[in-house]
Amino acid sequence: MPRRELTWLGFLLMLLPGVLPAWGQEAATTERTFRLCEGVTLFVLNPEGKDFTVGLEVRDLNLLAGGPRETLFKVYDPDGFPVAREIIPDDGCGEPNFPDRIGGWDHELQYYANLYAKGTAPSFRWSAWSSPQRLKTLVARTFDRPVKGGKRGIYRILLAGTPDIYATVRLPAELQVGFMGHPTFTHGHGSMMRKCYLYVPPGTTGLFYAFAEPDQPRSRRFRLTGPDGKVFFDGPVPGGFTATDGPWQEAKVPFGRPGEYDGKLMTFEVSDGPNDFLAKITFQQGKPIFSDYVGMGVSAIFCSDPATANALQGGAVVVDGQVFWHPFQVRFYRWLKAHAAALAPALRDDLEYLYQRMCLLEHSDGRGSASWTNWAYGMGYYGCDIFRPGWLLMRRPDVPAEVKDIIREGLVMAGDRLSFATHIERVNGNAFAQMNVALWYAQRATGDQLQKERFETFWHRWTTEGWGPGSGLSPSGDAQEHFAHDCHYGSYLLDNWKAAGNTWVQGGGILGDATDDPRFQQVYDRCQELYSYLYCREQDGTPVAANPWSSRTHQPPHQGAANWETPAHPWKGDPGPDLTVSINGGDEWFAARRRSYYVLTFHGRLAPEWLSQCFAGQLGFSGGTLCQLTVPGKGPVLAGRLRGSYGEGMHPSQWAGLSIHSLVGEMWDGSPLVAAISEPDDARLNGNTVTSSGEVRNAHVRSKRTYTFLSDAIECSVELATSYYARLMSLWSHGRRWCEVREAWEMIPFLPTQADGKTPTSVTTAEGQALTPAGAVTTGVRVDRGGFGVVVQLGQPRRVRLGAGDTVMIEVVPPVPAGGEPVPPEQVRLTYRLVPFGA
Repeated sequence: MPRRELTWLGFLLMLLPGVLPAWGQEAATTERTFRLCEGVTLFVLNPEGKDFTVGLEVRDLNLLAGGPRETLFKVYDPDGFPVAREIIPDDGCGEPNFPDRIGGWDHELQYYANLYAKGTAPSFRWSAWSSPQRLKTLVARTFDRPVKGGKRGIYRILLAGTPDIYATVRLPAELQVGFMGHPTFTHGHGSMMRKCYLYVPPGTTGLFYAFAEPDQPRSRRFRLTGPDGKVFFDGPVPGGFTATDGPWQEAKVPFGRPGEYDGKLMTFEVSDGPNDFLAKITFQQGKPIFSDYVGMGVSAIFCSDPATANALQGGAVVVDGQVFWHPFQVRFYRWLKAHAAALAPALRDDLEYLYQRMCLLEHSDGRGSASWTNWAYGMGYYGCDIFRPGWLLMRRPDVPAEVKDIIREGLVMAGDRLSFATHIERVNGNAFAQMNVALWYAQRATGDQLQKERFETFWHRWTTEGWGPGSGLSPSGDAQEHFAHDCHYGSYLLDNWKAAGNTWVQGGGILGDATDDPRFQQVYDRCQELYSYLYCREQDGTPVAANPWSSRTHQPPHQGAANWETPAHPWKGDPGPDLTVSINGGDEWFAARRRSYYVLTFHGRLAPEWLSQCFAGQLGFSGGTLCQLTVPGKGPVLAGRLRGSYGEGMHPSQWAGLSIHSLVGEMWDGSPLVAAISEPDDARLNGNTVTSSGEVRNAHVRSKRTYTFLSDAIECSVELATSYYARLMSLWSHGRRWCEVREAWEMIPFLPTQADGKTPTSVTTAEGQALTPAGAVTTGVRVDRGGFGVVVQLGQPRRVRLGAGDTVMIEVVPPVPAGGEPVPPEQVRLTYRLVPFGA
């Protein structure tokens, strides 16, 4: 090249410093790596409105998610319009990897806490995956998205996915950035949040915070300080978790007075340490003018310097003294301010209703709340009534096109984000089911193809356990709760999906609205059919909580405005033709009805063991337990009942006072034996006989049950066997005991009073003597609720006594005296017959 051209080029470069990168170099960038728990929003200061590129690397652990999981990626300009909106597909590896049913941040913490509380350790450190060296071993999928500038202000980058996803965001180094996690925690690692500044938005009335460090040994120290130097928290988190006090809907307000810190900066510091951590700080806002489910609050934005924090102003937009979180809310406010007086009263009220509730959406694109946020409740259920009202308004000809554009903008934003709310949301079956409804209304209201795809994806996974075993619609037809079945909450779907045209908050009306989508009605009918078998009641209609399988609450099904005793789905405990079924083909509940009896047994899923350990006792029972025996036309006689909710009174050590159908007693070392704490893996119906067997938790034995449904009786048998895995466990045990039994009783629960609730049920031996706690040797027991009941016929004389939980206790293994030899499990077996009478 001629010398003259070189001189000209050098001169040009001197005139344009910063316009072109240094020769052979790229423009400086800054990388930030986030683990999505479930989402993160970055606030990017672009005061000059320059063009910039968002570089994104996505890595998938493929650890916790059992199935394909996408990632939501959006970029908003300062006016709130998306300049990038896409779904990053799964990496193609969707096979289940982690066998335990863990669904939300709270359950992950409980899982780790349970293991540490036992004096043991998890199979892997919770923090292991954030190591930069380990992350480099994962395949990174790279995406570069140019963003056209032209608008000065704050650009928002939103990512949402599962905790399996690590997202590295690369931005020009000169752009200052703040970030926040949602809907619950921000997942921290390394030197993240070493010192952060938090802008307190206007209207803040108080504070909620929560910090967690699951791994041991704990080394992190958290410090949260007010602008006046007041220390709100300073220290480690004993036990791995801490949070402000107060009810979950409205946590304790520690400010001296509302608004005291408005527009000022708080400081948050996390000391260095090897462990990952979780941090949540919420600025609580004043209560909305309407009745609200979870209060209102916004997540704090973490900034590395005061100037950035002050520039971002906590994400707030203040107009006419009112605080907003999205430009579309401002546009809605201004339109109503200018036009409300000229509107017809009904339309004005409907628009005001939707506007007020759309103002609950904070800068996570989701529902703000005063403390914890489960968006299945907070957006898809009780707490953000925007989807059906928005759909109704979009259909009305009297709504101006300008307003419909605003409504569509809000519903696209909220619907996109809600479709990725599948972490903590999965743990509540009743509310998780309602997300289908919200997403159905959203895609119908917006007409948006991407939202239609998200609804179809969500629906498919919800109906096929694609969100994980025990999540979503069960194989038997109910909305599963806490990774198993809950009688009370699992039945809410029947009320919330009913065809009545009430408002969404009062129950929905989805079946009436979805006239061209029969799938909702099909799910409803299937659930109604299931509960027509599970229901139990006295002859006068009084419900009986014969639901020993219930994984959360002890109540009978929630009736609300629903009634599953319809002509199409009558209660099967009433007289009717003979039936013997696996209910809905789920092979969990099996039922049989004859002229003289109706019997329901359960052989299905239990709540995970670690979850029961976090509550007062066992969360529901299975193992082929008999739920109810009812004499058609008269009422129930035998009924398995829980002592309380959330495991209250149901710890295995309390076996003597349980009111369930199970083989109970003690193992060789004095530990409790409750055979109903087993999850059968081979339940089946063959003709008129049901059999199932499964490993009994913490007992090293396997329990098997068989029922044969005859025309006038039920033949029952129970037996134990050595665990399938005992041989493997004993390889190095040198002959230690594993599975011998010191004491065993067959427990049969009965209703203690007659239908009047006052007269005691008569329980007598075959010889006509009243059965007492002291017991007697007899060949049978008669349970009489006033002219109807059941006779328990034993094949040979056995000791029988009255149990503390209104149970008949049949001795299977007499208590072994001290120093005596416990009994091998293969010798623990019992056969008997239940013969109903009084039909």
